[in-house]
Amino acid sequence: MWELKVTRANAVRISPHQIAFAESHKNYSVWFLVCAATPGGESIYAYHARDVMELARIGLKHTPELQITPPDWVPLLDLINPS
Repeated sequence: MWELKVTRANAVRISPHQIAFAESHKNYSVWFLVCAATPGGESIYAYHARDVMELARIGLKHTPELQITPPDWVPLLDLINPS
């Protein structure tokens, strides 16, 4: 399961309900995917549910599990869809 967020800054808005869900499912394949507009285009940042508190606190300054620039979707699909 994944939640898609879009931002133009470092901040990522995550509701208390989303934080509670992520905390209770952090042992599963639950992801926050953040699409960030950058001067060079868009990048996708992938964060596991176990990182939701830091993501909510410091946003994109928190190191993601993966960062890609579309259209290179294969590494992202490999990460969020474990075998």
